[in-house]
Amino acid sequence: MEQNQISARERIIETATDIFGRNGFKATTIRMIAAEAGVNVAAVNYYFGGKEGLYAEVIETIFSKGFSRFPSVQPDGETEMTADERLFTFIRGTIYRLVSPEGWGGISGRGRLIVKEMIEPTEAFNHVIDKYIRPHKTVLVSILSEMMGGDVPEQRLLLSAVSILGQCIYYASGTNIIARIAPEYLPVDKNIDVIVDHVFRFSLGGLARIKLESGGTAAREKL
Repeated sequence: MEQNQISARERIIETATDIFGRNGFKATTIRMIAAEAGVNVAAVNYYFGGKEGLYAEVIETIFSKGFSRFPSVQPDGETEMTADERLFTFIRGTIYRLVSPEGWGGISGRGRLIVKEMIEPTEAFNHVIDKYIRPHKTVLVSILSEMMGGDVPEQRLLLSAVSILGQCIYYASGTNIIARIAPEYLPVDKNIDVIVDHVFRFSLGGLARIKLESGGTAAREKL
């Protein structure tokens, strides 16, 4: 009985993830989810207390599993890594999390739901921003600060972090455009490592230029 309960709960979450991803929160009903999951409406209410509770659990599950499977930092030996290596690890974890079938799978299912939340966030998204996104932004800014030294203003560090994240996110949210202008670089399995390497190297170039210009500005201010 306990195993059946666990299976039913997980089946509801998986089904709800797909339906919420296709239809969005407002257009999805508990009856839709219950029918596709093969359970009754009472089971959904029993486990999650209604649609809002189920949706919050879906969002939490997506982020928890995604960040666990593809972390942006490596706890073991992290202090022995260079800042460049830490940036590569961060970019790799982010892109794999966004587009890998083992992560959020691009724009279908889990990935589509994340894209919807980024465009039109619900109350449930506030939790994951505080728990997952904001702390990882802090980690990225710390990496960039170490790479570029103390001459770069915090504003430029934040803009650089947003630019790097923007590159990663576009490969998940912009697949329809990529398919039309550069289909050979769609974020499918065979291309993910190529994309990771490109975003990393492209980012290094931009960071080097910002560091150079910021250093020049600081030198001029000392004169």
